[in-house]
Amino acid sequence: MTQEPHTDPRALAQQRLEAMVGRGELSLAEFSDRAARIWSATCPAELEVALSGLPLSPGAGPTPSSAQPPATRPTGAITVDESRRKTSVFDTLKREGRWSLPDDYRLTSWMGEIYLDAREAVVDRPRTHIQLDLWAANAKILLPPGVSVAVTGNRTWSELKIDEGRYDIRGGPHLDFEINGFMAGVKIKILAAGERIPKTWKWF
Repeated sequence: MTQEPHTDPRALAQQRLEAMVGRGELSLAEFSDRAARIWSATCPAELEVALSGLPLSPGAGPTPSSAQPPATRPTGAITVDESRRKTSVFDTLKREGRWSLPDDYRLTSWMGEIYLDAREAVVDRPRTHIQLDLWAANAKILLPPGVSVAVTGNRTWSELKIDEGRYDIRGGPHLDFEINGFMAGVKIKILAAGERIPKTWKWF
């Protein structure tokens, strides 16, 4: 299934996925999984399977507003939603599960920890800016394969570790992380959704 990029049906399928991400109809993990299957397809039938279940028209899928908050008890009397919490002091800020990742998202931690699992996050744009301000604090970030990332920011007496593994990037969503810190520790790891977090993740 080798063709020129502009006529390759896999490239057209990838463009469809990118458009859906931009409309908030696919999470980053869903994009990653389907993109991997698209580019491993060797015949039209396999490509059709990779695209199966996708809405046929714009706006037919779920939107970020329908995403569930990271901590909920739908069958209980109490619902906990900390999605608007942006600052922690001696505490942990955690975002995981299927949640809406807004642009210019900013989290601050003073002597605490930020745990950001963006594998199932939903974005509604091709490029998203995230800012983390860490003061004697630590941050752990999990991202799905196939998402491109740029890390900037000012850090003093801090440590940045990145474990991106091996995977191909063919366009798709881009995340701009601005990470500022003093005496901070930052660890970024690429891991597929549903894949077990290894024990070595603690301090790879």
